[in-house]
Amino acid sequence: MKLKKLKFDLSEYYPLFFTLIFITILFQYPLASLESIFYDLRVRLDFGIKPTQEIVIVTMDEESDDYLGDTYPYTYATHSRFLEKLLSSKPKIINFLSRMPEVMPDDRPYFDEFKKNLKRFDALGGKVNFGTEVDETVGEVLPPESLRDFNYALAQLNIDNNTFAKDDVVRRAIFNVSGEESLHLMTANQYRTMSRKSPINVPDVLGAYYNDEADANFVLFRYASSPIYSDFKYKTIPYHRVLVGNFSPEIFKDKIVIIGPNYISQRDNFYLTPFNQEEYKAPKLIIHATIIDALIQNKTIKMIPRMVSNILAFIVGIILSILISRLKPKDGLIITILMLASILIISYLLFVLMGFWLYTAHLVVTIFVVYYIWIPFRAIGEYQRRFAIQEEAKILKKVEKLKQNFLSLMSHDLKTPVAKIAGVADNLYHQNSGSPEIREKSQLIIDSTKELNKFISSILDLTKIESSNFGLNKVSRDVNSLIETVVKDLTFSAGQKDVLIKKELAPLYPIQMDSTLITRVISNLVENAIKYSGNGSIVHIKTWDDNKWVYIEIIDNGAGIPPEELQNIFEKFYRIKNDANHSIKGTGLGLYLVKYFVELHGGTISVESILGKETKFLVKLLNQ
Repeated sequence: MKLKKLKFDLSEYYPLFFTLIFITILFQYPLASLESIFYDLRVRLDFGIKPTQEIVIVTMDEESDDYLGDTYPYTYATHSRFLEKLLSSKPKIINFLSRMPEVMPDDRPYFDEFKKNLKRFDALGGKVNFGTEVDETVGEVLPPESLRDFNYALAQLNIDNNTFAKDDVVRRAIFNVSGEESLHLMTANQYRTMSRKSPINVPDVLGAYYNDEADANFVLFRYASSPIYSDFKYKTIPYHRVLVGNFSPEIFKDKIVIIGPNYISQRDNFYLTPFNQEEYKAPKLIIHATIIDALIQNKTIKMIPRMVSNILAFIVGIILSILISRLKPKDGLIITILMLASILIISYLLFVLMGFWLYTAHLVVTIFVVYYIWIPFRAIGEYQRRFAIQEEAKILKKVEKLKQNFLSLMSHDLKTPVAKIAGVADNLYHQNSGSPEIREKSQLIIDSTKELNKFISSILDLTKIESSNFGLNKVSRDVNSLIETVVKDLTFSAGQKDVLIKKELAPLYPIQMDSTLITRVISNLVENAIKYSGNGSIVHIKTWDDNKWVYIEIIDNGAGIPPEELQNIFEKFYRIKNDANHSIKGTGLGLYLVKYFVELHGGTISVESILGKETKFLVKLLNQ
């Protein structure tokens, strides 16, 4: 027994191979700039974290300088008076993020008073922290040695200039450096302990990671609100107002107070954030407050491994390739848009509800790559099928022509001897008037030749009908292209009657049809619309499709058709009976043929009309 060979056409899988190759190449590029757009958009729309009311910011700025007659970082005489007013409101934690000056001899008594008040506050259960920063030239700038009895820790903002988007945007917080807690983590744990919550352990924090080069732990934090001046939600008060006691005592009670410079004239007091990627409009103090707030609420972000995103991209690419290869263009576009929207929505919900960052850039680009690879391949395949059908149609047309020529020739050749037989019989009939038997037989011959001649004429008529009406020469054609041709041909006629033709043609795939007959259908309907709509009117032509049908709708705003005549307009030789039609020439066969041609294609045609307002014809052709 012979085994049949399995046919495996690799050409059908070329687009899929190209798709997977492009996706694989795509993985070699991080697409960080594009991903940063998606990441920052999620941060800006993050409803999963809200600002607490536990942080108050005290700003040193130009207004305080002018009011106090002092300059940053202010003398201890000024700081001592400020601290006395602040402590009267009983805050929980005080963070100095300003550089404290070295103690000058004439400022020593005020410094001693300042330090004494800090120790008293610390003894009563409050917490005092001094923030340090790293200077590129001298390293970490510590508070004066006399103040190092209190807590001090690094309060450095980490900008994204070496990894990810490299755009100097603040997205990460520093947890610790060389095992030493940052000021943000220290403050968050102090407050959580005071609030009887368990402190944060770095290994347990969602998304925390260690960097060997920096010997530090980092984490992506969530912004509770916009840090831009006009948008942030934290309470702020100028330094000089606190010093003179111009504030409500309740504003600082049991709060975290952050004190630091906020000079508009100094650019290093402002940073780029996901809310302002181009202009330095986010105050440094607000970002510090945002980081502390995020850690207090334990709201951080963990990046899902890129391998997961890559695997998803492969799966999405394969699924979308299969769908686009089998669906119609409009459906394929809708599926593509829905899949793109689904990925963006799912990644957003993962971010705001669970704190997971799904790397989205490759998924989004994969969808576009798949779509723009498959559409040209589908067009090439459709062209090949159309060409094959056209070649087949040419051969069939030649065969049909040979058949018609044979029938026509045979019929004409039969007519001549039949006519001769009829002539001889007729002569015999008239020449033998005295012989009834001969006359009877002659008449029989004459009658038989008439029947034969009638039969021959029927064959000729059938030949003509098959060649012009009934012989469907199906080819793969785009309905829209036929409409464009018809409109072009009727533009002159429409212009003579000042009729405007408007087209709303949706993208369609070619379908199998006899383009000559369908062109006659469209031409007849549009021509009728122009004839009967009247001068200065509008004719609308619309197309669309679904899984089963291709729709062609032609609407005119003419005189309309009476309801009692709608059911008869497709009858042979029927014309609407009204005065307006007497001046318009016609045989009454147009709509009869239109209906016949449409139904010959397996389609339907229907009509709706509002007398005196409009008439609408809807043609439905099989979408195959």
